[in-house]
Amino acid sequence: MRKIFLTISILILVFNYQIFPQQFSEGSPEWLIDMFFNKDSFPEKTNYFFGEMVEESDRKTIGEELNGKGGILFHQLIAANSNCVFAVEVQSENKTIDFYAYLVKMESNWKLMAIRRFLLPEFIYTVRDSLQKIQNLPANDSAFLLSLQLFTKSDRELRNYLSVNQQKFQELISLFANNEKDKADIALAEVGCTAIYNDKKYPGCTFIQILQFKNMEAGFIHAADSAFLPAISLDEFIYIEEVVPEWFVFRVM
Repeated sequence: MRKIFLTISILILVFNYQIFPQQFSEGSPEWLIDMFFNKDSFPEKTNYFFGEMVEESDRKTIGEELNGKGGILFHQLIAANSNCVFAVEVQSENKTIDFYAYLVKMESNWKLMAIRRFLLPEFIYTVRDSLQKIQNLPANDSAFLLSLQLFTKSDRELRNYLSVNQQKFQELISLFANNEKDKADIALAEVGCTAIYNDKKYPGCTFIQILQFKNMEAGFIHAADSAFLPAISLDEFIYIEEVVPEWFVFRVM
């Protein structure tokens, strides 16, 4: 299993979203997410683990590491009869850590099957920070810096970026569809992305890549219908979410 647990001793919130704790039905998917990510104790957690999570039974949960000093927000990405996926934001005073939790229903009981985090290597942040200190960067370096800034943003920040710049992305799609390569390359750089492409496996989707590092990729998808989208999974598209009609944010690892 990819190591997604982390020491969160630095996570000190100056505010807490759950001033009035919300009550969830015991054993429900929402209750499981709250117990694992938010509560400072989950004594019977092994009863709610399945698959690769069984190997993590002796580790602290995220909530246990936070120990009441953090706050979370979460929402469902997939809600089906036998499985569901949640996006979970762990909030600190200076950053957001995004997790993706995958649950499966075993007979009549929901269990936590896996957790993923889009965890980039530290040197990517170092390069970003170094470029941010340089004034009057050449055009190519400025475009690369914007890509790095987007690559390291939280899901919420990427959703906001797409929403604010939807018109620019729509123009990029039109240029790509009309095979106006030179203009499309310029438009691509202006929105901080490095590639636009179609994938035969997913007809009906146009992918706009921010950056890719090894098997890790983040970007945006344009699709007329969500039925065309790749399936969210543990091992490839770990996160897909609609921002505005026909436009989605995605992460791959």
